[in-house]
Amino acid sequence: MRATVESLVELGHAHTTTQEVQRRAGVSRGALTHHFTSKAELLLAAVDHLYEEFSASVRQAAADLPAESGARIRLGVELVWERFHGPLFVAAMELWGAARRDEELRAALLPHERRLGVQLRGLAMEVFGERVALHPSAEAVYQVLLTSMRGQALTYALQPDAPRTGAHVQHWMTIVEAFTRAAD
Repeated sequence: MRATVESLVELGHAHTTTQEVQRRAGVSRGALTHHFTSKAELLLAAVDHLYEEFSASVRQAAADLPAESGARIRLGVELVWERFHGPLFVAAMELWGAARRDEELRAALLPHERRLGVQLRGLAMEVFGERVALHPSAEAVYQVLLTSMRGQALTYALQPDAPRTGAHVQHWMTIVEAFTRAAD
């Protein structure tokens, strides 16, 4: 799985072949095809594996967040934003771009992304706490926050050395804090 993600991140979807993954992983062709019958299946399994690692790291970090809502929101926004800088995000963007023209990949990726989206929103609830999670508009706030973070993170594909902090982080905190005040 690690070899697949590394190839996606380093070479992109077009140059990530089953032969390249096989070479990087040091496994035989038969071993690879025994577990994965297609490139799309291999790629999605690798992203699933990475997502499990990502989820565990978010849960661990969320457990250490303070209970006080204001501090939890500020630190929670930063925690989620940090996750948009790693290999999971880069690999996912490679797959999204490729799925635009690869019908097999798109058919496999859509249900996969829906499931991961539900899981990611569940993680957001763990990060921001029960008070925010139980608000009737929580889903809309999470969607705006995560979509905005995804869009901002995409700009770093063209500007990899640009600072990752700035007004956008404060804007996200303001949105979640305003939402929380409205819940009072």
